[in-house]
Amino acid sequence: AILSIILLSGCSNAKRIAEGKPLRPRDPHHILKQSSKAELNWDWIGFKVSADIKANGTSEDFTFNVRMAKDSVIWVSLTPALGVEVARLLLEPGSVRLISKVPMNKFVYEGDYSQLQELLGVPFDFYTFQEIFSGSPLGLDPINDKFISKVDGNEYVLIEKFPRKVKKLLGGMDERALAELHSDSLSILMNDRKADRVLGRTDSDELLIKRYWFDGLGFDPTVDVFNDLKSGLTIRVERFGDEGHEQGLLPSRTRITAFGDGVDLEAELEIRRSRINREYDLPFDPPAEYERRSKL
Repeated sequence: AILSIILLSGCSNAKRIAEGKPLRPRDPHHILKQSSKAELNWDWIGFKVSADIKANGTSEDFTFNVRMAKDSVIWVSLTPALGVEVARLLLEPGSVRLISKVPMNKFVYEGDYSQLQELLGVPFDFYTFQEIFSGSPLGLDPINDKFISKVDGNEYVLIEKFPRKVKKLLGGMDERALAELHSDSLSILMNDRKADRVLGRTDSDELLIKRYWFDGLGFDPTVDVFNDLKSGLTIRVERFGDEGHEQGLLPSRTRITAFGDGVDLEAELEIRRSRINREYDLPFDPPAEYERRSKL
């Protein structure tokens, strides 16, 4: 038994990295199981976040106050550099509500996520924002998604399995070949006429390729990359640091980039003064005199 312990400890990833050796190969189930052990255990989250957002040639700096009740509501107060609140947002799984306090443009909006998605240029819904703010991999379904795993430097990468017709669109590239491709972008390599026919016969969900990276030591999620072959949109989410909560990992900084399909977005979010599992008030009282709108 002692010999077994010595041998196992000698094969640890920390020791292998120190010796310049590659990580031990791990199956997707093991990677996801280890990652789940360190994920944040929360019912409420509150924090301030500094945001630097560049979109289609313009740049803005904001401070957000964010309060979240898990799977229920996300409350956001938006303040620019001058320090005066200009907007308040209330996101619920099925609805978006916004109070704009901008002088000469004061209004109240209530609708679904389609308007917000069109404004941002990315298909984010309630759960996407919740995952971004809580540091979870976006859209990861460990029960229903099927992955292949590969060692990538000091990290593991999981790639969701995709159907044969998607492989044809990518010129015969399969999941393992994709793991060797160190690029966020993917291009359809089939001729236009055949590609249009395949795209038209394939469900949108099957045309979204998902890749996830995890740290080789702590199995923390570090990078998500999504390629929508139908629209040409690519989204990359990167996470850095740790707020140091006993409830688990909350990244200190998140970077989001999106490009393609007319989108050119880069957002840098840096958390300040985060608190876990403190219940918050979520004041949202639209002034009666504000204009009501159904479009953003």
